[in-house]
Amino acid sequence: MLAGRRRGLEAFSQTEPARIDHADPYSPWAASSGFRAGLPAQTDVRLSCNGQTRNICLRNSSASLFTRSGEHLQVEHNGVRQRHLAVRRGSTLYLEWQGEVHTVTRLDSIAQADVGEGQHGGLTAPMNGSIVRVLVEVGQAVEPGAQLVVLEAMKMEHSIRAASAGVITALYCHEGEMVNEGAILVELD
Repeated sequence: MLAGRRRGLEAFSQTEPARIDHADPYSPWAASSGFRAGLPAQTDVRLSCNGQTRNICLRNSSASLFTRSGEHLQVEHNGVRQRHLAVRRGSTLYLEWQGEVHTVTRLDSIAQADVGEGQHGGLTAPMNGSIVRVLVEVGQAVEPGAQLVVLEAMKMEHSIRAASAGVITALYCHEGEMVNEGAILVELD
């Protein structure tokens, strides 16, 4: 099961259009091929497949070969060939695999980090710093993207914003307080 899911995630990477900086199309640093000088090529992606989110590091492998033709993807793995329907719409791939259609979506880790959502419903400090402003109170309703706390770190101000609509259930910081990276600042329900 895991091996099949892994190949499905590899398939996502193989169907992704190459991103090349048009100012210098021959530069290996402008491509998204995973080129690394002196190291094996690899591509790091964060994907969601059928509700499960995973960080995936894809390396070139001689065990699997992917060939794309229109909306079809041919996979050869350990000498066994399979053909799958693979339809891409933006950052989402609809992949028919073993008789089922799977939805694989690439997640933008940078945008998610900018929102500052923690693992347990808390909004965390992205780095060590000082709390400059607390803009909410316990019990206050907030909309997605609302600024909750401003953290000063490395001589820059960083906004901690609500990832979704909700109500502030707890505040774990106050203005002037020094906080460590990963510290929960606000609880949002």
